[in-house]
Amino acid sequence: MLVLVGSGINGDLTLQGMEEMKKCDTVYAEIYTNPPLKEKLADIESRIGKKISEIGRDKVESDFLITEAVDGRIALISSGDPLIATTHVILVTECRRKNIPVKIIHNSSVYTAAPAKSGLQIYRFGKTVSLVNPRENYKPTSSLEGIRQNLKMDMHTMVLLDTEPEPMDAKTALKMLEEFKHAVVLSKLGESDEQITYGEIRELLSKELGEPPFTLIIPARLHDVEEEYLEWYKC
Repeated sequence: MLVLVGSGINGDLTLQGMEEMKKCDTVYAEIYTNPPLKEKLADIESRIGKKISEIGRDKVESDFLITEAVDGRIALISSGDPLIATTHVILVTECRRKNIPVKIIHNSSVYTAAPAKSGLQIYRFGKTVSLVNPRENYKPTSSLEGIRQNLKMDMHTMVLLDTEPEPMDAKTALKMLEEFKHAVVLSKLGESDEQITYGEIRELLSKELGEPPFTLIIPARLHDVEEEYLEWYKC
């Protein structure tokens, strides 16, 4: 059996998730999508009474977990909600093909938390885009085009930032987005020291914006209610 356990936006597992992991033979955690989760594994271990083994993308995206789940009860802790990631949907599909039972413990996700924290209306969000850490001879433009298309339709854009080989800094992302006027920068979403900053991108580049992980939003034309809410975070 494979149990997919969402860690939520800040590693705050649900009671159901904790109880399910106590029943498992082995518990794994993938931290490449959310490196700060690593800092909380010791506390989770003490609560469930089990050692948690960290595994990388190579094992999560292979048949490693599926093979182990054939004869054992295996849990995988993943960032946010476990099915808001294509890899994990594929894991579920492969298990079902092989008649391996799957249990999914849902949790909070950046997809709902970021709009809610920023006061933006979730039904006004268009396609989500991702920014990749700068690499030599690699400069994709599809993310920028996605934002442009969303703005044409008067829709906000959530911008997810690369976490490998290390989490992208907000200012690195903002420099890649300088053609747009405003942005919302969310730092350490859901943590006690989270920080939300809103303003013109050229102004944000000179401000202290918190620490990673970051999520950005490029807003479209703001509704009066959205604008009033964002005033709390204006730089």
